[in-house]
Amino acid sequence: MSSALRRSLAAFLATVFASLALFPAYATTEWLWSAVLAALFVTTIGFVLRQVGTPRLLVPLGQLAALGWAFVLVYAPHDLRFGFLPTGESVLALAHRINDGLLIVVRYAAPVPYDADLVMVTAIGIGLVAIAVDLLAATYRLTPWAGLPLLLVYSIPATTVSGGISALAFVPAAIGYVVLLLGEGRERLGRWGRVIGLADDVAGPQETVQTSLLGQTGRRVSAAVIGLAVVVPAVVPTLPESVLGRGEGGGIGPASRTIKVNNPIVDLKRDLKRPQDFPVMTYTTGSNSPDYIKLVTLDEFDGDRWRPSPRSVSNVTPDRTEYARLPDPPGLRSKVAKTSVTTKFQVTDALQSRWLPTPYPPTAVKTTADWGYDPETLDIVLRGQESAGLSYDVRTLDIDYTPSQLRDAGPPPAAVFDRYTKLPPNIPKEVLRLARAKTAKARTAYDKAVALQSWFRNDFIYDLEVQPGHGGSAMLEFLADKRGYCEQFAATMAIMARSLDIPARVGVGYMPGTRQADGRWLVTSHDSHAWPELYFAGYGWVRFEPTPQSQTGVAPVWTVPDTNTPNTPIPDQRDNPEDPRQNRNPSSSPTPLAHRNDHINAVPTAPTGPAFNVLPLLVVLVALLIVAMPMLARFGIRRSRLSQRDPERLVEAAWRELADVTTDLGVPWDNATTPRTAGVRLADRLPASAHQALRTVVDAVERGRYAPAPGEVGDVRAAVATVTRALFGQVTLRRRLRAWLAPVSLWRRLPALWSPVSGLLDRVDTLGPRLARRWRRGRMAGTSR
Repeated sequence: MSSALRRSLAAFLATVFASLALFPAYATTEWLWSAVLAALFVTTIGFVLRQVGTPRLLVPLGQLAALGWAFVLVYAPHDLRFGFLPTGESVLALAHRINDGLLIVVRYAAPVPYDADLVMVTAIGIGLVAIAVDLLAATYRLTPWAGLPLLLVYSIPATTVSGGISALAFVPAAIGYVVLLLGEGRERLGRWGRVIGLADDVAGPQETVQTSLLGQTGRRVSAAVIGLAVVVPAVVPTLPESVLGRGEGGGIGPASRTIKVNNPIVDLKRDLKRPQDFPVMTYTTGSNSPDYIKLVTLDEFDGDRWRPSPRSVSNVTPDRTEYARLPDPPGLRSKVAKTSVTTKFQVTDALQSRWLPTPYPPTAVKTTADWGYDPETLDIVLRGQESAGLSYDVRTLDIDYTPSQLRDAGPPPAAVFDRYTKLPPNIPKEVLRLARAKTAKARTAYDKAVALQSWFRNDFIYDLEVQPGHGGSAMLEFLADKRGYCEQFAATMAIMARSLDIPARVGVGYMPGTRQADGRWLVTSHDSHAWPELYFAGYGWVRFEPTPQSQTGVAPVWTVPDTNTPNTPIPDQRDNPEDPRQNRNPSSSPTPLAHRNDHINAVPTAPTGPAFNVLPLLVVLVALLIVAMPMLARFGIRRSRLSQRDPERLVEAAWRELADVTTDLGVPWDNATTPRTAGVRLADRLPASAHQALRTVVDAVERGRYAPAPGEVGDVRAAVATVTRALFGQVTLRRRLRAWLAPVSLWRRLPALWSPVSGLLDRVDTLGPRLARRWRRGRMAGTSR
């Protein structure tokens, strides 16, 4: 194994070993293989770039470019040009996914749960560490300093995992560093720094002394960096809860009555964008048109995001074979028409939540788990466990709202009005102006809410690729682009409703799902959803639906002013066609009219013939062009050489062409020999029919180099062609294909092509030490004077 390959392999292994320390920071292990592949990819790119003579300063830049291209190709492949070239849109999509992954890091306490974007961010991070280690150890051969990026990887779990991590987590990182030092080799280790503690009376042969000193230096350098890795995490204070800030985690113990709950809106976009759509729950219900299933209510807006307010939780210790009742829904009069519905839920292991999913409003729950509830929102909180694998029964109210009743509702109570119309002072004025403009013709709170809902549903586009968030700038961008997903629709409508003095909050949970053949309803991760809830006196909290019909179906019937002609607008054909739920087959299961209407308002289109997609053809042509580029370059060089008109130049060019042909075919050729000796050796590999042509070329080269006047050189071009055909006829088909598609002579020219750039970069590379030497000489001269 060559020393260059040994250094690259050692850098890769050291990075992988150090990354094993991240296990305590993650709840799953899916990140590991992506991280290993990223490290292997950049290490391979670095090795190849060094082998072709790339200047040292350009090696890490090439690795960074290759790493970015690979992640765009894997994680943002939808807007590539010709199927493999990144565009501005694909780079922006990758940036959005990186931002989503970083949000998970910021808002979750370690161990962080699985997330596809988080796995991507971790792989990018390990790839960057691999570039740094490869740069120090393999490119610049400063191997001992390569322990610093490895130390950075180990310090992440050591300073973020609550309670610290086991000392055993340091062992892989230490082993990786030792492997790195061994891979560097003793000759490089002896040049790093001065030898520490050299005794004056060291005796013995010079080689023995050098080996002893190298061993001392290596052991002490290793001990210094490994000791640093042990001490640094010990003296750095452990960060609270989260990697980059305080997480939103919180717990509820047996004696606790006030909790801060997690905000699942952080997970909303992640669940919607998962490539796999997996089940989160199934249920059976007595309702023909099941309602949305709520996890938690977000009732506070701080100017940047919606979150749950601190809750006063009433604990329940029920008879686990009987229903435990909840209080009446806030604001709902007893005389309002309503029906009790019983629903039986079975949650899968995929949904790990502190909240119990229930339709709103729940009135009674039967479960084996311990739970509590918030009287203001009726959110149900589990105690001492999560919802994964839980079975339970819920009784809820199916309330018969009518548009006329909601329109005639009186003013809300002062306590509700003061709390649920509160807005921070930094709301952009444009948002408030738009809210007033879009509801200018509405007289009642209900009419204003319906006007806002209709505006969002008819004028906006559902799009999962937009930047998440509902702060001031994010809101303005959403309103300007008119593109977003349910989080932004719900959050913005709730803010606008509050600005119009309508009490509002946001619910987060799931849409009803799809009905199965056995009568059960299946809810998946792609059914994740958010919606606004507005308060109407006498009726309490009423759900509205501003997210476009392409995602949610028709609006709730109580939000359609004229119940005789339901509001069923034609879906906007610009809505995101790549969302998985837009491709569901509506005929596979009955769908509640209040939530889905995929089979209504189909727009007839004229029949069209089969469209020819030119993109695959372009991709194939580009791939063939890339494969043929070495062959085309070699053909161009041959044509340029044999087109010389000056006899002396033609002869030398023909001789170089003959040398390259033999190199490409694997035939031995020695440029140090005379033309006659090279001709004799080559003649042994040619048939007799080509000997005269070879003699013509050799004689022309000898006369051109040694005779005072070369005279007539003959038909050198034809002679070279004859010898080339003869050489190709003496080798196997595999060797001929290799000579055409991957000519060795061409690759050997690459270092020469780098030489002008390499010389300039070498000067830049040595500029620092030269300036330092001049500064020291000047300082010594000043001191001597």
